[in-house]
Amino acid sequence: MSFQNTPPISPPSAPMPPPPGPGGPPSSLARAMAQTANEMTVVYFTASIVALATILITSHFANNLLMSSRPQRKDVLGRRLIVTTRFVRNGMLHRVPFFNTLGHALVFAAYFVINIALILQNLDLTQSRNWAKRLGWITTCNIGLITFLALKNTPLAFLATYSYERLNILHQAAGYCTVFFTILHALLWIVTWAENDHLQGLLELDNVMGIIAGFAMLSMLSTALILKRVRYEAFYIVHITMFMLILITAGMHRPDLVTKSTYVIIFAAGIWVSDRILRGSRMLWYSFSNRVTIHPLPQGGVRITMRRTPWRAVPGTHVFLWIPKARAIETHPFTIISTNPLELVVSAQNGFTKDLYSLASKTPGVVLRASCDGPYGTIPNFAKFDQVVLVAGGSGATFTLGVALKLIRKMSPGGARPVIHFIWVVRDQEAQSWFEKELTELAVSPLVTLTIYVTRSIGACTPPEKQAPNEVITRAQSFEKSETDPEKAASGSCSPTSPTTDTLPTMLSRPDISTTIRSILSVTSEEERTIVAACGPVGLMKDVRDVVGDVVVDSGRSVAFHCEQFGW
Repeated sequence: MSFQNTPPISPPSAPMPPPPGPGGPPSSLARAMAQTANEMTVVYFTASIVALATILITSHFANNLLMSSRPQRKDVLGRRLIVTTRFVRNGMLHRVPFFNTLGHALVFAAYFVINIALILQNLDLTQSRNWAKRLGWITTCNIGLITFLALKNTPLAFLATYSYERLNILHQAAGYCTVFFTILHALLWIVTWAENDHLQGLLELDNVMGIIAGFAMLSMLSTALILKRVRYEAFYIVHITMFMLILITAGMHRPDLVTKSTYVIIFAAGIWVSDRILRGSRMLWYSFSNRVTIHPLPQGGVRITMRRTPWRAVPGTHVFLWIPKARAIETHPFTIISTNPLELVVSAQNGFTKDLYSLASKTPGVVLRASCDGPYGTIPNFAKFDQVVLVAGGSGATFTLGVALKLIRKMSPGGARPVIHFIWVVRDQEAQSWFEKELTELAVSPLVTLTIYVTRSIGACTPPEKQAPNEVITRAQSFEKSETDPEKAASGSCSPTSPTTDTLPTMLSRPDISTTIRSILSVTSEEERTIVAACGPVGLMKDVRDVVGDVVVDSGRSVAFHCEQFGW
């Protein structure tokens, strides 16, 4: 038997690994390159957001410089630059769907483009695994961003006068994007494991932690869409609880520090805890030897006088008030109307303020233990303007009254004096007694033109048994319950007004805000600097914002706008 033509028998060899691609795991080199690209995503994301913030800060300072400029008539180039800047700036004031202003929408658009660009940069598009990992890194980056935007003590308040309530709309928008990226991240990982017949990977501890974090995000989203407007206090508790759960489970989802994504979670937790410690420390400090005196007011109002005034507190800013007798574990924001002593005026509806009004009604002038955290909020320097137009709806007058009183009290006899136009829209004339002494002081000032609009006839009173208090409305707009009527949420019985309030300039009609503001601005010159500041319900704010933008575009006048409105 011959074996001459028999091929040699080769020794058995190890099976070849599957090629990289959808059907198999990537090579170690491909994994290392993907990890490096993902780590650089954090660097690029941070740099991009810092650059965007720098543009906003620079724009803020440039706008302030141009607003304070008074170009000579012969300086044609300077005048054109200023007028063009005014057109652009006030065009940003117009409201667009889902955002307070066009400016907010453009900032969000830039943020969204940054996210999409970083998802696609240096990414192997052929593998669902790479998509899933990149979306996980982007989600982690956004957790750090939304935490920064939620800080009460944000550095942007000092750099660009963007306090936390002005950043809230961007915090919400970034939060929605983060939930969207989280869902895509989870779905793509499920697809990847299904392709590799490895769905049991979902039961691994680190992945279970990721699943918990994802459901916590969905809980935050659902409560924001459903619960926030009807039961804000319950929404807030769920929001904070779920956020802490997200930080813990997201950290445990990728606990290995070698992957470096955990550093972002540690950073987010660090700045959030630091902010809470700072707020708690202030609350503790101002609790020593501090008391408040509360007095009931007609139509469900409460005037609060605090013994100690926080450092840097000025009328128009706000503090978070803590009165354990009313609610032991809750704090709520209220605008400062006066600082010597610290005074607040609130409208009692439901929750904390309802309990506070009940205490004041049972024992008028009762003295209670209290503390506060703040002040918060950034307001312009109104003294730099020639004309100041203040528009308020309902208890939004706490802001505009504080601003007006501070102006007339700080003016030197021989210095520049801005002319103040004070417009207050209120449902019932009886509510004027809330601010009787403040309105009287404004009425006698030669620098103030005071106009009060009462939108409901004096005789059209609602019986007490028909009252149906709605959600708490602090600073007249905190929870945005009213869309058109400045006092839609108020109700109560009528009683005789005081002789003082009868002498105030009152009109029993609903104002045409657009016509009123246009008539005031039409008599100003192009050289005069005017600011319009408003505080009140959403509908009123929209009307004021739109008319200011239209006037500037039509006339080119120097008109700044300040909207004091929460964006919960």
